[in-house]
Amino acid sequence: MEPLLTHLTRQRAREIELLLTTEGIAHRIDAEHGRLTLLVAPEDALRCEALIATYDAENRPRPERTWTLAPSWSGFFAAAVILAVFLKTGPLDGLQEPVKLYAAYSSRILAGEWYRTLTALFLHSGWPHLLGNMAGLIIFSTGVFQICGDGVGWFLLLAASALANAVNAFWFAGMGHISFGASTLVFASAGLLASGGTLKRLLSHATPWRALMPLGAGLAILAFTGVGPGSDVSGHLLGFGFGLGAGVLPGLIPEKQGPLLQAAGLAVSALACSLAFFSGQGGAL
Repeated sequence: MEPLLTHLTRQRAREIELLLTTEGIAHRIDAEHGRLTLLVAPEDALRCEALIATYDAENRPRPERTWTLAPSWSGFFAAAVILAVFLKTGPLDGLQEPVKLYAAYSSRILAGEWYRTLTALFLHSGWPHLLGNMAGLIIFSTGVFQICGDGVGWFLLLAASALANAVNAFWFAGMGHISFGASTLVFASAGLLASGGTLKRLLSHATPWRALMPLGAGLAILAFTGVGPGSDVSGHLLGFGFGLGAGVLPGLIPEKQGPLLQAAGLAVSALACSLAFFSGQGGAL
């Protein structure tokens, strides 16, 4: 027998040994001076080289699908908007006019006032409530905007949050449930990043434990920050859940959408929010 491959690692030697054994080719792995060498008969050398080359081509790790991140200030803009609204309304406890007009009353939503599923996102009960959500928007929503683009990102997050508030209203039908705050939007952002990252890695044939890391991180964030005293736990769960659904788009299509779709997303999002506040028969803000 003659040497065919030298300086093999133990893992590589085991793979080749299994391959050649399966094909019924006589071979030997020699270990000399701590180095592993594959020995085969001269007449089998060409066949072995072809088999190993085919095996390597079929099992070559595929490059991981990547997101092209772009700078975005939309997360900071969202935080600034809810701050501006808070400075206008002040702390809200459920009795003030803005709450009556714009909060997510389950009974009012089920009666047809669907605009509340959006307007409720802009109201806050106090500084801790506000500052926590501002931080969440800057951290998590900025990631969404960097991945999806500003227009598509706004559309996905507002759609997920509105759906979460709508389902929450059905959940508490007849119970007089009231909720408001941007935390639903924050958890929708976390859910989108979790499912998008997991799906992207699964499609890149990453190992299961590595592929599930974004989902695990998202669930940990939900568990540690979404179930505190006084929290709208169901709203957080639903926001995260609909965010998981929204994350399918960037997970399947990691390339950022073009400027036309981004502009359309921004226009639809701005129009939806404007119509929502107009529908509240406002003046309170």
